[in-house]
Amino acid sequence: MLKKGLCIINWLFQGLLLSFIFLFIQTSQLRAEPTYTLTLPVIDLPYNNEVNLQNPSMAQSLNFTKGFYQTAHYALEEHFGRGEKKAFFSIIAFDVFSTWLPFSNSWMHEEWHRAVMWQYGIDSYNEVYEMEFLAETIAVSDVTDENLVTLKKEHPQDLIRLHTAGLESQNQLNLAIEKDYFFHKTSTYDTFLLLSNSVNNSAYLYTCASNESNAITSDILNDEGSNIRDRDFTGLDCNAWVYDLFRPDEPYTDRGIHPSGVGINRYITYSKLTTEEKQFLRTQHYLSYLNFVDPFLINKRWFNVNSSLFESLLKVNANLKHYLTPFGYSIDAHLFLNTHQYKILFTFHNYSNKVKYFQGATLNVISTPKKLGSLFTETDFSVSLWNQPKDLSFTTKDREWGGRVSLKSAQQWNKSFHTFAELAVKTNGWYAGDLYLSNNTNFIFGFDIPIGESN
Repeated sequence: MLKKGLCIINWLFQGLLLSFIFLFIQTSQLRAEPTYTLTLPVIDLPYNNEVNLQNPSMAQSLNFTKGFYQTAHYALEEHFGRGEKKAFFSIIAFDVFSTWLPFSNSWMHEEWHRAVMWQYGIDSYNEVYEMEFLAETIAVSDVTDENLVTLKKEHPQDLIRLHTAGLESQNQLNLAIEKDYFFHKTSTYDTFLLLSNSVNNSAYLYTCASNESNAITSDILNDEGSNIRDRDFTGLDCNAWVYDLFRPDEPYTDRGIHPSGVGINRYITYSKLTTEEKQFLRTQHYLSYLNFVDPFLINKRWFNVNSSLFESLLKVNANLKHYLTPFGYSIDAHLFLNTHQYKILFTFHNYSNKVKYFQGATLNVISTPKKLGSLFTETDFSVSLWNQPKDLSFTTKDREWGGRVSLKSAQQWNKSFHTFAELAVKTNGWYAGDLYLSNNTNFIFGFDIPIGESN
């Protein structure tokens, strides 16, 4: 009961954050450009169909974490002075030590694992709530062997995606902050957070693709007893990912018996992988360095280009994102464009499985506020089209076409309080940040609250 009770902090945080926000409302009525905007998705359907305060959706946990960091960074800069060295070093110190706190990027990383399981009713516990500072690993526990056996048997692609959902979350957090920077002129200092997320993903893959993973896993096993619910659901994420990627039809029970003699040995070491699996994992480690092809990581938020085509000054930026997927991997190339009339994010998706290359593209148009009656309204539109491996298979050459369309409308009730609603429809396929691999219709409603004043 103690563990379950701790999870209520998840939603108490929202109330505390709102209290903090409304301290600024009276002084922010006339501010045209906020320092940042706090986004709080209150409802995410169908995920929140069964109200469970302990299990936020992917979109909810991502935005809670983004708000957690931007609020802290804003408060530190307000206290020490914008651009001051004390503010700079205090933000770095906060980002380092908050790693073991609820609502940090570590918390979000684990919540994305949990979300993949919760869609099938598999409950779990995020041990970030234990706040064990300097812990080398953080577990998602309270998961039974029977649930994992069933998940692999009935939804093998979701099990594969489960392993790497945490790494996916950190890429998506970076992308969300970068979109804030480029399109909404957010001015909080989040650069160290962006860099640490990219470093974490590469460092994690490096550890998995080396004998160091054997030693870490051995230490975990030595510390574990016979209580199955105290165990992590998977051990080192990337090792389990490549193991199940190559063996989607192997029964989960083939992992063997836990050293205690009770339950299944869930954890995959580097030594347990075949030569081919090791090579594929090392390749992913090398590809992860593409995440550093990103000017935002050095606080370069846009480049100015004179453009006769748009008859105005054009702001541009571009970067790459590397993802581990249920069928292999994806390298997404993002192009950011901003003119006086248009805000556009174009993404070219490069999907690969073991035997073939596949393609996709996403066009995201971000509108500027327009007055509709007494309200200002923003409408964002996104459309994706892709061909991915049929059934998200690692070994097929067959393509399966799919896509996703989303429409988001935001209403500005005053300069301190906005509401938004977003509707998204997708076919079968993997889409970064979308929980469901099958076709799905998703509805999100929430609040956008501008904070502070941009320089």
